[in-house]
Amino acid sequence: MKKLLIFTTLCLFLGACHHHAPRYNPVVRIKYSKNTANNRSNSSSYVSITQNPWQYMLNQIDANVPENSRIKAERERLLRNPKGFETVALRSEPYVYYIINQLRRNNLPAELALVPLIESAYDPLATSPAQAAGLWQFVPVTAREYGLQQSNSFDARRDLIASTNSAISLLQNLNNRFNGDWLLTLAAYNAGEGRVRKAIEKNQAKGLPTNYWSLDLPTETMHYVPKILAIIDIVKNNKRYGIKLPDCNYENSLVRIDISKNISLAKIAKYSKLSLDELTTYNAGYVQQTVNGPFHLLVPYTHAHDLFKKLQKENLVANEVTELLQETPHANMPFEFGSSFIQSKSIVSRNNFSRNEKKIAYLVKAGDSLYSIAKNYRVKITDILQWNNLKNSRVQEGDILTINLANANPI
Repeated sequence: MKKLLIFTTLCLFLGACHHHAPRYNPVVRIKYSKNTANNRSNSSSYVSITQNPWQYMLNQIDANVPENSRIKAERERLLRNPKGFETVALRSEPYVYYIINQLRRNNLPAELALVPLIESAYDPLATSPAQAAGLWQFVPVTAREYGLQQSNSFDARRDLIASTNSAISLLQNLNNRFNGDWLLTLAAYNAGEGRVRKAIEKNQAKGLPTNYWSLDLPTETMHYVPKILAIIDIVKNNKRYGIKLPDCNYENSLVRIDISKNISLAKIAKYSKLSLDELTTYNAGYVQQTVNGPFHLLVPYTHAHDLFKKLQKENLVANEVTELLQETPHANMPFEFGSSFIQSKSIVSRNNFSRNEKKIAYLVKAGDSLYSIAKNYRVKITDILQWNNLKNSRVQEGDILTINLANANPI
């Protein structure tokens, strides 16, 4: 009954996204008197994230959220249940460190970490009636397009690492296609690029404005973007609205243990102080609750080293414990997507989203071809060949290609 009441509260809080029905999975917060996230890096941004990712996000927000009726209505609805907001925000704790750090590394607005809050209530086990799944709520067709593996044993849409990297790739692509306009980008993330383009073309034919606020979009999308902007405003002005942002502890963030052979989560639970439900939530990608490909286990930092030693005695681990925030990328991290963007780092820019120079480092995935990559980024194959000093069009999984969007020749 208690879980039902909590679930009902969360559903009311996230009521604008009617198609989502996230399953509530409690995340146990381990309290420690001292944060051990010291000496990780000399980067001030990195240290700031390990200290408190929500405070880092707050410090990064430079948004001038407009005061219109649609945003006001969403904000008022959210503020009717401040405890609901705080509960959902707190559930981000195991995942938000990695998400915000990946946004930072890709020079994207930190506010995009609020997207999973709206999409899934930060529940990797969430599934919508349209079969969207995971923190970022990828539908099957988009998941396939962005390299998220789905099989009877593993669904990468529910994996923190794979889904976050693919979501960043998707958001980057959409933002480029909509010339840096984040409101159109977020609308397309919710409704699909095709629907937003049709709405723009419809307004163009009538001589009407083509900004987000002027478009005739699906009802859900009409609420979706104002809801994100309302949450940004609430986070930015949390003290004014009487909202307590999560006081996250790095001890509860997820780290990675590479497993050397198949093992059930139930057996791993016997080696740790984590319950099977907790392990299943953190490792939601393993559909059968058995660790197999990609053979990485995600557990809270505070449990990792003790668990690693026990698994090591059973010859079940491959490498040392890997902190997800470390700067060195790992080849065995699935679907890693790195890029360097020189653009506005705020969703609501004071400069109205001017298009800026972009250079992307694209990691070739299984099934990619130079034709599909060129089509995806709307550039010429000959340009990709020139930027990467390639003599032919053969590429293979693991290759890294430079795609210079700013210098691309028109197709």
